[in-house]
Amino acid sequence: MISFTSFDDFIEEARMFHGSASPGLMIGASMVELALHSMGRTKNYHALCETERDLPDAVQLLTPCTTGNGRLHVLSLGRFAMTLFRLQNGKGVRIYLDLGKTAGWPHIRRWALQNMEGGEKEQIRLEHEIRKAGISILSATSVQMRTVFMHEAALGPMSACISCGEPHPASTGQLCRACAGQSPYVPYLPAAPLFNSGRSSL
Repeated sequence: MISFTSFDDFIEEARMFHGSASPGLMIGASMVELALHSMGRTKNYHALCETERDLPDAVQLLTPCTTGNGRLHVLSLGRFAMTLFRLQNGKGVRIYLDLGKTAGWPHIRRWALQNMEGGEKEQIRLEHEIRKAGISILSATSVQMRTVFMHEAALGPMSACISCGEPHPASTGQLCRACAGQSPYVPYLPAAPLFNSGRSSL
């Protein structure tokens, strides 16, 4: 989590962290602001993002919740929404981009519906609308999280995979998930070391 003195300060940090100050990241900052206000002073909370696009980075920049510490959950539902919730009781607040509130913000509405015409001028107008609209295009609702999201992920015992030899959770069996058919690589893991005698095989 990084402390920011202004929205422009956030935008600059977002460019370095995310690669660009995307519209989703800018709207996400307002969403996090509203969620934090609704949660009060507590810092003992987790976050859930309902999209993989932009929003998780806003959460990681503005809250202590990250994918690395296990406090940021991403559930790819395709909705531009996020929730902050208390782990103890699962009670939280869900913030979402309310399409009904974008009638006066045509560029934001087109962005939300993926109907942007493109071009630098439209991007400038979109950023201007996002800055002016702030939290006015958002809605909040109280939620109760399902039990599955109310437990810290525990690190269980590890064992060596009988195929690749790499350590993996023993609970998955003798084969790691990759060797059991869930590997993202085609067709198998690289046969040659990535670095050999100082030369990369990439």
